[in-house]
Amino acid sequence: MKIILTKDVDKLGGFGDIVNVKDGYAKNYLIPNGFAIFATQGNIKQSEILKKSRIKVEAKNIKEATVIAEELEGTKLIFKVKSSPEGKLYGSITNKDIAEKILSFKKIEIDKKKIELEDSLKETGTYDIEIKLYKDIKCNVTVSVEADKKQAESEESEPVAEEAASE
Repeated sequence: MKIILTKDVDKLGGFGDIVNVKDGYAKNYLIPNGFAIFATQGNIKQSEILKKSRIKVEAKNIKEATVIAEELEGTKLIFKVKSSPEGKLYGSITNKDIAEKILSFKKIEIDKKKIELEDSLKETGTYDIEIKLYKDIKCNVTVSVEADKKQAESEESEPVAEEAASE
């Protein structure tokens, strides 16, 4: 049976492709779940028009993502946070925090889901973070997590005061 795919389907084809599949696969899975429609003459013509408009949108998205990638590439973000003397953070830095820092620093809004962060950052140090902007377009930013100097100084003075008071 000939069908037109309305969404990308793994190992079968992409949006707008006309493919031959077994009748049961089309009638019981693809069409009821909105992955395909029957390949009639009218649907084929409509599919070609939609495919052309999708190509234009795709080109625009790639261009925008490339511009953003060039602007963000090599950016260094510095987070000053409270931490223990061993460098463990009181809390963590998540991909949401990184997205907010990029917005405030570069005025570029990035979806937090596009920031490739395996686990939140829980220690001081420097991290290379990859941002997947669109399909194959990626960029890297450097995130530097530093201990807050004011907080570190106040912690150092507190134990001395406690020792003096206990004597």
